[in-house]
Amino acid sequence: VLWKPSKENEPEWDSPWGAGRPGWHIECSAMIDKSLGQTIDIHGGGIDLAFPHHENEVAQSRCAHGAPVLANYWMHNGFLDMSGEKMSKSLGNVILPNELLKTTPGEVIRWALLSAHYRQPLDWTPELLEQSRKALDRLYGALRRAKDVPMDQALEAPAEVIAALEDDLNTPQAISCFFEVSSAIERAVTAGDTVAIAANKARLIEAGALLGFLQADPDSWFEGDASDDLKAQVEDLLKRRVEARTAKDWTAADAIRAELDALGVVVMDGPAGATWRMKD
Repeated sequence: VLWKPSKENEPEWDSPWGAGRPGWHIECSAMIDKSLGQTIDIHGGGIDLAFPHHENEVAQSRCAHGAPVLANYWMHNGFLDMSGEKMSKSLGNVILPNELLKTTPGEVIRWALLSAHYRQPLDWTPELLEQSRKALDRLYGALRRAKDVPMDQALEAPAEVIAALEDDLNTPQAISCFFEVSSAIERAVTAGDTVAIAANKARLIEAGALLGFLQADPDSWFEGDASDDLKAQVEDLLKRRVEARTAKDWTAADAIRAELDALGVVVMDGPAGATWRMKD
């Protein structure tokens, strides 16, 4: 419907078909024609707008201009769900980013959002945020272990990451490539291969920069606002825990871990040893 009768308290204009207002779909065609031209490169929107809104937009714009296409590329994003239910103001289940940022690092939120392809639905849960935090901890852990090796500045982001992003912005595939590079860093650290450490460190940081990840100093990522005294205390406790585990004194090791937990410290055991971070 291109022209509709106005309801009470709605704006109206005179027309050959009587007083009324433009239909909902025609406004977007009109704005595109006025501001962008008859054919545009990219048109985006939620998957719920594909029909009827975008279908009608295409039909009326092509008919008005005799143009073969309205947009060269269409990008419809999937819904962001809250525990299986669409997130929306009307349902009252909206999470505001500025509130979430008070408890969760921005990179964790970004990772969670990009962990699914933009065309697919994404179920927003506390578990998703925890998984995203652990993924970034792993990557930052590799960079932390490589911090004493200067980065090779001559390399670019891995070709497989760029290829994934060029394939309809396939962010899940792109970020999966990050772990291949971080594993290469870990192997190089174990082998003491500084050339491989420097090269892969540069590749990982360049890959992160493409998507806004790994922008923080690794120590700051893990230690947060911990004071120097607390850092020294934690390092001492971790050293004692290693000694207890080496001696197979599991009771003492568990007691030390409980003491670290009471300090608000999360201990992460890995092949290269234990790392830690402050709780969110």
